[in-house]
Amino acid sequence: MTKNETVQIMAIITAAYPRFYEKQTEADKVAALRLWYRHYENVDYSTMLQAVDAVISTNKFPPTIAEINEKLDLLLGGDEEMSELEAWACVSKAIGNSAYNCSKEYEKLPERIKRVIGDARQLHDWALMDEATVNSVVASNFQRTYRARAETEKRLAYLPEHRQAYLREHTQPALR
Repeated sequence: MTKNETVQIMAIITAAYPRFYEKQTEADKVAALRLWYRHYENVDYSTMLQAVDAVISTNKFPPTIAEINEKLDLLLGGDEEMSELEAWACVSKAIGNSAYNCSKEYEKLPERIKRVIGDARQLHDWALMDEATVNSVVASNFQRTYRARAETEKRLAYLPEHRQAYLREHTQPALR
């Protein structure tokens, strides 16, 4: 969204909750505008408008950034992401063919799964392990890590691009 579009969104929220904002100073308005712009500069205006409309139609109080993020997740298909069980099914299939073709199998996997696994060599190592261990311990650890990775990526997606770039540059490889 542009700064002007953010002003429009803030005007809608203010109109929906006039009593809440009636004593707001000009400095308060500017601070709120900067905050919301910083959080949503990467979000399309029409999508943001839908999220705000959905939240204000059901809330008695002005929306928080977290509430808007939840609606954006729904609108942008966040609820249709691959579950950890679906992801493990992909990995399990890849493991079955990875004793000799781990690089080829690794490249077929979705990017998030690749980031959780790390590299093709891990598929090869899992392919050589006892099947019961892979289907219990490895599966459990992978699913837990995948779920955590999905949550982290969801939260990071709403950060402005310059903050995402900073985190990629200055954090552990797990966030890259």
